[in-house]
Amino acid sequence: MSRNGAKHYKYKNIALTLAVMLLVILAIMKSCTAEEQQTDVKADSKTSVNVPDVLKPVSSHVQPSSVILPFKAVGLEKNFRYLNVRNSETVGTGDLLLLNAGYRYDGKPGDLVSNYEYLFDKSGERIASASSTVNMASKRVLQAFNEMVCDFYKKTGKATILLTDLYLEGGGEGKTCYEHESGLAIDLRLYLEAEKSYPEFTGKGEYAWFEQNCHKYGFILRYSDDKKDITGVPGMANHFRYVGKPHAELIKRKAYCLEEYLDDIKQYTIDSPLSFEDENGDCWAIYYFAQSNEQTTNIPIPLDASNTEYVHSISGDNRDGYIVTVNIPRQQ
Repeated sequence: MSRNGAKHYKYKNIALTLAVMLLVILAIMKSCTAEEQQTDVKADSKTSVNVPDVLKPVSSHVQPSSVILPFKAVGLEKNFRYLNVRNSETVGTGDLLLLNAGYRYDGKPGDLVSNYEYLFDKSGERIASASSTVNMASKRVLQAFNEMVCDFYKKTGKATILLTDLYLEGGGEGKTCYEHESGLAIDLRLYLEAEKSYPEFTGKGEYAWFEQNCHKYGFILRYSDDKKDITGVPGMANHFRYVGKPHAELIKRKAYCLEEYLDDIKQYTIDSPLSFEDENGDCWAIYYFAQSNEQTTNIPIPLDASNTEYVHSISGDNRDGYIVTVNIPRQQ
């Protein structure tokens, strides 16, 4: 190789080396710039920067949701009066009587009326039938039945409900449900007028509506098959018992039978009542008061700020005490 050729080769190697070094330096500078940019972004997120308003992100203003506290009945024990009741006359009366093989009905309802006028709606159209027009039950029970069956008729257009057993003196021969002598129970069948037939009420199909909605009218399906070990009675899809609206709704919510509900109520007292807001927004305080060992019991009845009794009802449980149901205005 000539001297000139050697110099050219030498310079060529130097140029190649310089080019490689330049590329390395550029790569390092680019990496540093990226790190500086990331650092700036992090700094911007921590400190306020003079960014024009139009470039700032718009955060939507969310109105804080109002907190709705559940109804709580308080202070009932601070202002009340005593109502003196005779145990022999009162513990066995009321809508929440326990009636079964161990606790029988001892008395006769004082508000029995014929079922006839409760088979029609307000326009006079027949919406139900009865096995006898002189069948009787407690008036409040038949009023609630009429309201319930009118709503069923409006929904389905069917006037197929047949009232069979209502009040039966002595409970009715061969009956195992123990409730008909109280005037608080109703049994249903179906009457298919076109066929002149009287099928059993099984509570299936469209008629499942009754079990699903009877609590709105104060009724419970008294005997379900899954509670027969407690009630002592096999499932009866056609037997409904009136207990009053707030209690019927609570029994349904808790999936109780009446025996379980009455046992549960015993834990609630006037100073720690069961506070309950029903489907309609009405507020209730419910508590138990034990029967005294004397002939009479003094039951505490709560008063409002003006020393007026709240709207209330008292029912004996037919065992050993009383259930007081107090309707309290929502603002309280």
